[in-house]
Amino acid sequence: MPGAVWRPVRNYTPHGRTEQRGLVLHVQAGNNSPYGWFDDEESEASSDFWVSKSGRIEQYVDTGNDRAWAQGAGNRAYASVETEGHPDEPLTPEQIEGVARIYAWGAGLWAWPLQVIDSTTERGLTFHGAGGAAWGGHPDCPGEIRKAQRGAILARAAELLGAPAQPTPPAVPSYPSWPGRYISLRSPYMRGDDVRQWQQRMRARGWSIDVDGIFGPQSAGVAHAFQSEKGLDTDSIIGPATWAAAWTAPLT
Repeated sequence: MPGAVWRPVRNYTPHGRTEQRGLVLHVQAGNNSPYGWFDDEESEASSDFWVSKSGRIEQYVDTGNDRAWAQGAGNRAYASVETEGHPDEPLTPEQIEGVARIYAWGAGLWAWPLQVIDSTTERGLTFHGAGGAAWGGHPDCPGEIRKAQRGAILARAAELLGAPAQPTPPAVPSYPSWPGRYISLRSPYMRGDDVRQWQQRMRARGWSIDVDGIFGPQSAGVAHAFQSEKGLDTDSIIGPATWAAAWTAPLT
């Protein structure tokens, strides 16, 4: 890809791509280039691309021809892009630009449609967790925050291509920032306005929960059930991913 740093790795399947459905968004859950890991035969892992927080794009396989080892059963049909950072961090503006450049390039070559999808069979910009066990069982990849940024990625890709997105990408949802503390049953209860805010959001989503600002057993039970419904870690703790999902996850 023009503008990408070409760093071929040994972990790939030659001529292994059979379809060109689109791109899968991943989160690295770490920092710095994964090149060494992808070039280690014992890791049995790789991706088509990686985008750093500064916007550097690295390409590891001959996308569209060779198959990277990023998402299990999804490798044959979709290209993959790892993004530096962690699920509780949003993509930087530079990363949005980098992923958009990749998508615009793929759209120009293989007519990837400018649409967000939560699917393993449709064409467009999907995410790793959509594939479930068949795609390696990573429900938190890339996390609710980065999933919600796919619209911004496609909007920028459309600008690069000089074409309208199909459909027009939704605006990135606005929601209250994570309060910066993990809300749980410790010590023995957690109290505060942030707890009340989360409870109000859960009630608005249809859960039966008291809005009293106290994170007691009832709130912990709702948190566990909500996490299970949305494919998150079921630890009954309101961390960044669970907090974000309260506002960004589909209502059903």
